[in-house]
Amino acid sequence: MALNNYANLKASVETWSKRQDVKDKIDDFLDLCEVEIYENSVEPLRIRSMVQLETSATSSSVRTQSLPTGFLEPRRFDLTVSAQRRTINYVTPTAQYIRTGTDVPTNYTITNQIEYDIIPDAAYVTNISYYGKLTALSSSNTTNAILTSHPNIYLYGTLAVLYQWAENDEEYAKYRGLFLEAIHGANNSDAEGDRGVATKKSNRGRRP
Repeated sequence: MALNNYANLKASVETWSKRQDVKDKIDDFLDLCEVEIYENSVEPLRIRSMVQLETSATSSSVRTQSLPTGFLEPRRFDLTVSAQRRTINYVTPTAQYIRTGTDVPTNYTITNQIEYDIIPDAAYVTNISYYGKLTALSSSNTTNAILTSHPNIYLYGTLAVLYQWAENDEEYAKYRGLFLEAIHGANNSDAEGDRGVATKKSNRGRRP
């Protein structure tokens, strides 16, 4: 059976598990798998199909701005100042230095919102490139880019959650390992693509 949509994925999870008592629980397992895809503590998935771009604007009265829907991690952030894009730098929340008065922000940090290092002195257009969650699988959204390109992530991740629920430590460890390996492979493949053909050619013949 092809792992190409929501219904086939659920059927494959049931088949692979060899259990007849999980059909009405697989949706819960899938939901928890999707949390782990994006937020596990070992290696979250970060691939090009998750990259999104949102254009918004700062406020000239507050130092904060709402995060885009599904935001996970920033890639690039710039403001349009005098018709030119100006990149602003990310700093950790503990390293953020808050300036007094108003001016063009130079730094930002992420908490439960975007926080600038100063209140903007105008309503600047913002462009944020970020990794965002894809629409979750369901009966009304039967596929997404992860399932299409990396169905093993969904299959192994859902089976890992199933066996965690079943308190089968051996099977849980096996499928958890396969799930993390699948994520690592997807991330690594995308990273190779980002480096481009020229970089690959220049590295040929080099010893590690």
